[in-house]
Amino acid sequence: MTEIIINGIKMISRNISSVKSVEFDYLGEKVYSAEKIQKMFGVFVSQPVVGDAELVSWKEMSWVAQKPDGTDIFVYLKSAFTESGLSTALWTGPYLNTTTDITDIKDRYLQFIIILENDGTGRNYNYEHIEVADTPLFNSISLSYLSASNAAKFYTRAFNLGFVPKHVLLTYNGEVSADSVVRFAISGFDTVNTSDYQYIQPDKIEELSELSILSNKIKVLIEMIGDTEVPVTIDEFAIMFSGDNQLRLNDISSSSSSSSSSSSIDSSSSSSSSSSSSSSIDSSSSSSLSSSSSSESSSSSSSSS
Repeated sequence: MTEIIINGIKMISRNISSVKSVEFDYLGEKVYSAEKIQKMFGVFVSQPVVGDAELVSWKEMSWVAQKPDGTDIFVYLKSAFTESGLSTALWTGPYLNTTTDITDIKDRYLQFIIILENDGTGRNYNYEHIEVADTPLFNSISLSYLSASNAAKFYTRAFNLGFVPKHVLLTYNGEVSADSVVRFAISGFDTVNTSDYQYIQPDKIEELSELSILSNKIKVLIEMIGDTEVPVTIDEFAIMFSGDNQLRLNDISSSSSSSSSSSSIDSSSSSSSSSSSSSSIDSSSSSSLSSSSSSESSSSSSSSS
C-alpha cells in the first residue's frame, strides 16, 4: 500500500504500483503581499530495487519526465549491501540529468526518491479555466547494471610455481569501453569453480589472503562483462608472484631463516567478449552475450545471442 503523508501526518493509504509513499509538505512562512508565492513539493519513495546476485556494478539511470515552466524534478539514490541496510544508507544526489552514469555504485540493493517542485511561478488553467499551480509529470525510470552471471569467462592452465604465492601483481593491455568491465581472479587449484578464486585489481600489488597455503599452483580467470555493441578485447597480460620458500609443499628444513621467491608469467591472447544486463522498476530485464577467443582456456566453449 502507498502511504499519503501531509505535513508528516499519515492521512490515507492507496494501492499505487511501485510507489511506497507520497509526501506533501507546506514549507516556509506565510507570505503577505499582492501575490502569494509558495513553493510546493511532491515526494515519491520507491520500493528497493534488487540487482542480480552476481551484480558487478550498476550501469546507468535514465528517466523520462515533463517539466513545465516553473517546475523541476530532483532524483536521489541510495544503496546498500543488504535490503535492511537501506534504512541507514545516505541519499546521494540530486541527479538532474535524464541519463546518469552510476557505475560507482556496487551494492546490490538500490532505492530512489523523486522530488517534484513547483517554485510558485508555474501556473496553468484547469478544465474550469481556473488558474492552478502547474505540476511536473514523471513518466518512467530505468536502472541497468552489469552482472557476472552473463560474463564471458576464460581460464588459463594451472601453473606450478614451486612455492606458495603470497602477493601478486597483474598488468594487461586491451580495449575496454566505458560500458564494460574486465575482472581478473586467481586460484590455487586447477578448477573452473569461481568460488575458489580471489578477485584482484590490475596494476596493484595484492595479498593472496584467500588462497590455500597447501597449494603452490596458480590459475588465472578473466571475466569480461559489457555491452554487446562494443566488444571487450584483451591483447595480453603479465603476472608476477612473490612468496616464501619455507612454505613450499613437502619442504623439510630445520633452518630458522627464511628466503623469498618470485615467479612471473607472460600470457598473450586476442580474446574479445561482451555482455549486458538491465533492470527496471517494473521488474523487466534483458541480457545478451557474445564472445570469441583464441587464447588457451580450460573450458573451450563459446556462446552468442
